[in-house]
Amino acid sequence: MRKLVLFVVLALILELTYGAPRLGPSRLGGRTPQYLRDRTRSGRILGGEPAPIEQFPHMLALFDLSMGGFICGASVIHAQWSLSAAHCLEFGTPAMLINLLGATTDRTYGGTLFFTDFYTLHPQYDPVWLDFDIALIRVANESPMIGLNVAVVPISPVCNQRCCQACDPDPATVTGWGVNENGIVPTHLQQLTLPIMNIDECDSIWSDIFDHFFCVKSEAGRDSCSGDSGSPLVRDVNGQRTQLGVVSFGSTTCGDGIFPSVNTRIEFPGIRNWITQVSGL
Repeated sequence: MRKLVLFVVLALILELTYGAPRLGPSRLGGRTPQYLRDRTRSGRILGGEPAPIEQFPHMLALFDLSMGGFICGASVIHAQWSLSAAHCLEFGTPAMLINLLGATTDRTYGGTLFFTDFYTLHPQYDPVWLDFDIALIRVANESPMIGLNVAVVPISPVCNQRCCQACDPDPATVTGWGVNENGIVPTHLQQLTLPIMNIDECDSIWSDIFDHFFCVKSEAGRDSCSGDSGSPLVRDVNGQRTQLGVVSFGSTTCGDGIFPSVNTRIEFPGIRNWITQVSGL
């Protein structure tokens, strides 16, 4: 057991020092998970700005040690639970090789490492069309997500209408470590605020945008990009910052100003009720 723990720690140290996320296979149907977007044309959270962890203490970096290290974003929704995208965890990696890093703006330095003992993908997740692209990650009892610059972000309550909070066109903010214009994953957290797009308008561009999705407008030079998969999309609701969605997919050309970024909609009953069923939240 000690040898295994030592291996995990050494692998993480090597990635933090030298590693960049390894890219997996492309998707069919033109839908490209954010961490697989074409790096030659993508930006970081394109047009964004630095995001101090003190302002976004729910933000986590997800490391898959079998895939080379950092691969996605995630969010703290409870001391034991976090949310990310299912496509970040679809490879069947043992939970002991999945780590979460919080309490730091720099994903390569400092912060607090949290060790995972369980994760699960939504049972209706489709790895081709990225339907129900959401996953729950549980950290070990001895590794709770609490402490300085680590805080829970409330998630949207269930919505039994076609759309509730995720239909409001007011801007929402995404944070992440998306690939920059030079094809490099930045070490420092970025943020970007963009308006939510009408779901019918989004469907007219993408097609097959069902009610478990919602979209954020892409402006020329401003978008969420490679490395932002699994990151939280948040907005103030009744004076409280609330997570509305999880970054899922976009076009292969990041920041083209045409194709919106598509997010998994937390308030959708088939998603929100599943979160409660698994985590009790």
